Amino acid sequence: MNSVSSRTSKRPLLQRPARQVSRLHRWLGTGFCLAFALWFCTGFVMIYVPFPALPDVARVAAAAPVGLENVVVNPSTAAYGLPVRRLRLVDVLGRPRYIATLEDGSMRSMAADTGGTPLPLTSAEASRLAARFTGQPVRAVGGPVDYDQWIVHQRFDAARPFYRVAIDDAAGTEVYVSIRLGEVLQRTTRFERGWNWVGAVVHWIYPTVLRKRLWAWDQVVWWLALAGTVVAASGYALGLVRMVNLRRSGRAGVSPFRGWLRWHHLLGLVGGAFALTWVFSGWLSMDHGRLFSTDQPEAARVARFRGTDLAGAMAALTPERLRRLPAAREIEFTAVGGKGFVIERGLRDGSDRIVPLVDGVPQPPIAAMREALVARAAAVAWAPAPVLDVAPVRADDAYAHTRSEPLPDGALRVRIGDRACTWVHVDVHSGLILNRMDDSRRAYRWLYMGLHTFDFPFLNRVGSLWRILMLAALCAGLGLSVSALVLGKRRLARAIKPRG
Repeated sequence: MNSVSSRTSKRPLLQRPARQVSRLHRWLGTGFCLAFALWFCTGFVMIYVPFPALPDVARVAAAAPVGLENVVVNPSTAAYGLPVRRLRLVDVLGRPRYIATLEDGSMRSMAADTGGTPLPLTSAEASRLAARFTGQPVRAVGGPVDYDQWIVHQRFDAARPFYRVAIDDAAGTEVYVSIRLGEVLQRTTRFERGWNWVGAVVHWIYPTVLRKRLWAWDQVVWWLALAGTVVAASGYALGLVRMVNLRRSGRAGVSPFRGWLRWHHLLGLVGGAFALTWVFSGWLSMDHGRLFSTDQPEAARVARFRGTDLAGAMAALTPERLRRLPAAREIEFTAVGGKGFVIERGLRDGSDRIVPLVDGVPQPPIAAMREALVARAAAVAWAPAPVLDVAPVRADDAYAHTRSEPLPDGALRVRIGDRACTWVHVDVHSGLILNRMDDSRRAYRWLYMGLHTFDFPFLNRVGSLWRILMLAALCAGLGLSVSALVLGKRRLARAIKPRG
């Protein structure tokens, strides 16, 4: 008796359900194999070339200092008597300008030297502003444009339309100047644009024609990712069942298949785990409050945290008092716990500082918002739940210092004693609430960021290990997708082959 026949054969596990799942996976997989291959290929690109962005720090550093000697309008006047979320004072071609962000996300500007509504920028003015911002000559000015691939995100909505200004430099830089606000809000280079066409644009299903309609893009990606999750989950479950049933039949090995189907099965047992977790976490990236909580507090809580509206907080800050401050590249007016503050960014030495106000009179600057003040403001905002403690976020904190959304240095964490165990993160350099995290949001951090980008503390601390594991996982997933493409092509060929 040979070794195979001597083994005990057992009845196949889940034989009938496996057939049904196999049919579902076979045809859904045929439709999705190209999408999976593209997702893995573009993942390689995104490790090295992120989507273009102009960080606020870079924007402020390149801005011109505000000429406070020309300011004649009180900041409270610029608040328009409307619920203002943020109020900033910037320079636009040598003239000071207030920019107010309202609670609904819209933005308005006011000339700080006249009180009037600034006229839209001309192309010549946009050219001058871009040249000053970049320190390079301008090659061409295009637009105005409402949308293109690099300003398609909804965060640009309040500033549309834009001039697209091409800079005459070796990098092929282009900057986007808001016609309404007079600010440079986006910057790209030829290298970034080229690689993102075969990176993030494909990976996120991000073509302008779709992405500019947020609701349509949201639905398309959400349903595609959900269907992809079903494909990956059914395939991985089938792979495990096939392997178990091979063993139960008394035969040796891992896969009962041959040829490309065998490769697909073997790669699926390894790469399938990454395909499943990546497409599932990609689906969660489109959650937007569907299953998990969002990271932004309600507007009413933010208002209670400030303790007063910005118009009231700045009512006694006259232009004469404002002129006592040193020249900065951007000035923001804010309030925390009923107290007014002026945040000066981009001073002559490149530093920022916080200036408290007492009856509209600037006081000696402080390095950061006091923990006691933040605690009192949070207690009012989240009442009747108590504030348990306030402490700086540690440098190794897994929830604050993530790969994709790190909090700024020196952020404070306020722990609230409510049922959801809420944490509120506050920027000590501006007094702004950065985000909130409750039990739901902390779980989301691991299920989305952890699974999708391998954002785990032990990997973030060990040199290049993260990149090595990401590349290995992408290779396994791509191999699985290529085998699926071959099988899908053969299956379609058989399906459309005429019978005769």
